[in-house]
Amino acid sequence: MEKSRGMPDFLLLFMTLALVGFGIIMVFSASYILAYYDPDYNNDSLYFVKRQAMWALCGLIAMLIAMNVPYSFYKQSFPLIAFLAFLILFLVYTPLGKELNGARSWIGLGPFTLQPAEFSKLGLIIYLAGLIAKKGDRFRLWKNGLVPALVVTGTFFLAIAGQPDFGTGVILLMTAVVVIFSGGAHLKHLMALCIPALAALTILVMLAPYRIRRITTFLNPWNDGMNGLDEGYHLIQSFYAMANGGVGGVGFGKSIQKYLYLPYPQTDFIFSVMAEELGFIGCAMFLLFFILFLWRIIYITTECKDTFGNLVGIGIVSMVSIQAIINIGGVTGSIPITGVPLPFVSYGGSSLLVCMLSMGIILSISRETHKQGLRSRQQDRLNV
Repeated sequence: MEKSRGMPDFLLLFMTLALVGFGIIMVFSASYILAYYDPDYNNDSLYFVKRQAMWALCGLIAMLIAMNVPYSFYKQSFPLIAFLAFLILFLVYTPLGKELNGARSWIGLGPFTLQPAEFSKLGLIIYLAGLIAKKGDRFRLWKNGLVPALVVTGTFFLAIAGQPDFGTGVILLMTAVVVIFSGGAHLKHLMALCIPALAALTILVMLAPYRIRRITTFLNPWNDGMNGLDEGYHLIQSFYAMANGGVGGVGFGKSIQKYLYLPYPQTDFIFSVMAEELGFIGCAMFLLFFILFLWRIIYITTECKDTFGNLVGIGIVSMVSIQAIINIGGVTGSIPITGVPLPFVSYGGSSLLVCMLSMGIILSISRETHKQGLRSRQQDRLNV
């Protein structure tokens, strides 16, 4: 363990806690009607918010631990981290596995569930960053550098897609492409990943009629929604929520669509509840804060004078931003709905835990960057 380390980036720490706190408030507002009327949740209006607060506490502990783990540990242990992240993906096929909403993507731990695919995204980011940093310029070579990265990425994707968890698989694949490209891969080499990936995605869509229906619903939700099909109905109710919110919103806690009209208001469609209660102005302020939050991560990343730290930061920013775009794009009808949570805000222990753990790693990088800055200033004084 290093005896002396720099200070963490307190602005990023504050912004992370602010996002998590806002998410807990929105989970309460979005879920208390559903939880009160549904016997599956013991008719407890605080069912979801209590669990989200518990996961936030676990995430805080994980973030603080990750922040205090020396930066060098992640850099040296990237193969082990990736192996463990890949290994837990197969726990869903053991007796611990649970099937929810038609996908066997969860493991049960008593009354709680975890989604291993969420952890695999972070594990793959660390692996790719470590591999690229270790290979250096050799990473650009096809056989010695790119092939291991492409094989590992493809293996992770197939393991997740087979559960099936299409949304998480797409996020993982897009994040990997950003990290590999940022690591210096040529565009022609990336096509070796993109073309087979697009072919695999096309096959997965064609094999599952509900995925084709989601695409057609995205193009014309009213055609399906008025006939009572889930996909069209979901999107139409989301439109109603946003239209009702208007510019200024109806007020916190006063959403109408969460009264058992809008499906999954605490998870997939929490942004729709935000739009109804906070309006365009409130959502714009949230998005501005979220962009500043991502910019702070990018700033910390660019200040780091190490390839591994740069790529981990790029990967985490890509993972969070891509997931946010897919969630918001889906509920606003901009892209097909894929059922992924809004990072830091939606109800979901696995997503929140991984997001906060990721921030802990970024804060560890910021401590290393701060220490490098102190050393540089001390050296400048000595030279003077």
